[in-house]
Amino acid sequence: MRCAGLAFLMLVLAVGLTGCAAGGKVVCRVNCGDTKEYVDQAGATWLPDQDFKEGAKYGAVGGLTVVRESLKTIAGTKAPQVYRTEHYSMDKYQFAVPNGKYTVCLHFCETYDGIKAAGERVFTVKVQGKEALKDLDVFKEAGGFAKPLVKDVKDVAVTDGKLVIEFTPKVQNPEINGIEILQ
Repeated sequence: MRCAGLAFLMLVLAVGLTGCAAGGKVVCRVNCGDTKEYVDQAGATWLPDQDFKEGAKYGAVGGLTVVRESLKTIAGTKAPQVYRTEHYSMDKYQFAVPNGKYTVCLHFCETYDGIKAAGERVFTVKVQGKEALKDLDVFKEAGGFAKPLVKDVKDVAVTDGKLVIEFTPKVQNPEINGIEILQ
């Protein structure tokens, strides 16, 4: 039992490094909304956000970005800058990846001061055309303002070299703070 407990503790510590519960090789890690590369407290490198253009390795289609540098406290993460930056009101993100199976880790944190309660921002996320997060309410699921929420979407199959994450608004605009793709 001690070995199982130690393995669980090691998993918990690994999750704390980036927030992604899945293991595997990092294919891409994007700090949505930021204009520069970021190295978090665990030494993980996050690429800057960018608009998707034909031939690009990754990028967002539509939307706007914001950086909330004045937000100093983001508890429970070794990557606080990821949660201070945001891409919102986008249609999708697209990544050029080799065909195969992936885990997609989606990082969210409600940092817009116009959202004061559960139900004020609700949206759906599709990965590869399949509904992965229906009626996501980050404020509610994270337990309030400025609290990180990581959602893993496992066994994502890519057969055409493109991994696509789509966002559909229900109440307010969709938002995302970071994306990790693991193989």
